Amino acid sequence: MAQPRLLLTRPRPGAETFLARLSPALRVGAVISPLIEIVPNDASPDLTSYAGVIFTSANAVAHAPAGKGRPAYCVGPQTTQAATAAGWQAQMPGLDAEAMIAALSGRTELGPLLHLAGKHRRGDVAGVLSKTGLQVDVATLYDQRLLPLSEEAQALLHGDAPVLVPLFSPRSAAQFAQAATRTDAVLAVSISAAAAEALEALPLRAHDIAAEPTGEAMAEAVEKLFRRTTLP
Repeated sequence: MAQPRLLLTRPRPGAETFLARLSPALRVGAVISPLIEIVPNDASPDLTSYAGVIFTSANAVAHAPAGKGRPAYCVGPQTTQAATAAGWQAQMPGLDAEAMIAALSGRTELGPLLHLAGKHRRGDVAGVLSKTGLQVDVATLYDQRLLPLSEEAQALLHGDAPVLVPLFSPRSAAQFAQAATRTDAVLAVSISAAAAEALEALPLRAHDIAAEPTGEAMAEAVEKLFRRTTLP
């Protein structure tokens, strides 16, 4: 069997960062075909009335005002690292939104907070936290527009080699399921059970779920599936 090829569907900056995490064998011949395009709306939220912010995505950090030492409550290590680099006093209450909500629920002394986010977000972080007494508002900084798979990506899916496809969100997984014209050679790695659900109806050669919803865990899962597929 031919050695698997890698297909990355994240927006290009995130795809290139993830690719750099992987071993040289996986980087050879990798194809990047973003399924989501980040489109900023040039919003400039007024933070003066807030004690801090919430980030659930590194994309939000990239389109937010400078931190200037203000508190930021972040989901996952990648977002926390990005917020720290942008000048926020960043801390990570959880690896995912559910864990963060559990950690911040009822902590009224932290607020009011502003959730800086994209147009499409999974769950109502602000609404759920506000019901616990912690006031949280939302400011939308960008849209995440869906894109088709490129001709190069479709050709890869129709080639002779298996195709390793890491999927980093339920929305991108659903878009891949709709856009891919062939999937029976796909070795999928989903970041969560929610993302994996979007692929349930597809014929796949293999499908793994990362141990936790982080870039590091996704890289480990991709490497393991690659080794499992290439070992005699």
